[in-house]
Amino acid sequence: MRVCMISSSYPRHKDDGAGAYVGALASQLVSAGHEVHVIAPHDPLARSVPGTKVHVHRFHYAPCDALALAGHGRSLHADVKMKGAVPFLMVPYAWATVAVALRLHRREPFDIVHGHWAVPGGVLAAFFANLVRLPLVMTLHGSDVYVTEKSRACALFARYGYNKASCVTSVSGDLRERAIALGLDEARAIVVPSGVDSARFPGVSGVAMREELGLPASARVIVALGRLVHKKGFCHLIDAVTPIIRDSDDVYCVIGGDGDLRHTLSEQATWLGLDGRVLFPGAVPSSRAPEFIAMGEVVAVPSVIDSFGNVDGLPLVLLEAMAGARPVVASSVGGIPDALEDGKSGLLVPPGEPGALTEAILMLLDDREFAMRLADHAQVVARGEYDWSAIAARFVDIYALAKEQGA
Repeated sequence: MRVCMISSSYPRHKDDGAGAYVGALASQLVSAGHEVHVIAPHDPLARSVPGTKVHVHRFHYAPCDALALAGHGRSLHADVKMKGAVPFLMVPYAWATVAVALRLHRREPFDIVHGHWAVPGGVLAAFFANLVRLPLVMTLHGSDVYVTEKSRACALFARYGYNKASCVTSVSGDLRERAIALGLDEARAIVVPSGVDSARFPGVSGVAMREELGLPASARVIVALGRLVHKKGFCHLIDAVTPIIRDSDDVYCVIGGDGDLRHTLSEQATWLGLDGRVLFPGAVPSSRAPEFIAMGEVVAVPSVIDSFGNVDGLPLVLLEAMAGARPVVASSVGGIPDALEDGKSGLLVPPGEPGALTEAILMLLDDREFAMRLADHAQVVARGEYDWSAIAARFVDIYALAKEQGA
């Protein structure tokens, strides 16, 4: 099939985490013999990636790079509040997206349109698909559903997309139910989780990264990875590790990632007297994520529903930790309980409760036999149910059914 993907995010270089889901799915579909064209916005960090067989078409929509805010996680401040300039960029953004899609379709017709994120990617994919009479599939990732819950206009646009789609997939059951509450037809809504390239993880060592960060060889390390925004819950993780670090000279916490809350989180660690024991190394290249995860005795995924109502869909770091056979403690929120079974493949704790997080981390640090038993089972689950090859195969079936229904 010739697939047109319309997305507000796509990896801008080989080590970028923005739009990683779209990039991985597109690459896997190409490996399976399909032709994939991704239409995504220009970004000042975008670079061509040699060797890729995915056709990526980036369009300009802003008068300058400083205003390129409508994609790649730039539109929301700390993932909670839309930046003021973004609504004014939507008309040129929409015009440019559809123009590129039409040009490519006229050159050689597509078979299927796949819109990522309900807004803007889903609604623009719906408009284009309706214009050229193509079947449409839409995928909900997380922040898009949050935006539609907060904005009547966005909800109205999203419902237009929902009504045009043959199938709307969500990365978690939580997102599916929230979208249904906003007007998505239950009969069109299914859960297809995020995937992980499980082949990248077995046998990876975190020794080199520990040395780069100046961690003692004997250190017991708690790692967390993600954008530094409210819904990731890293402020609760810092509170949770405080008593552990104060009682143990060999425990460190490393929070990888960058974002609007970096200064706030760093100040919190300093105020608690954790300088040098809670580290913020900045963004971790996606190619080094396996090393970063491998250096942890425990991987913490402390996601929360933030004060504005936003929550993770299904965090990639959770699946990566599972694929890398690392013991995981995570919040029972969003799509996390879909993937992690408490007491069998990891430990689940109530979101936003540092005390419960402290106890779970200590359990995994102190009982290594139990911790590794959980990790080994998690790896089996990740390889069997969440590998990108399995996820892409499900989408091929979804595409085929959408084509059949549209014929």
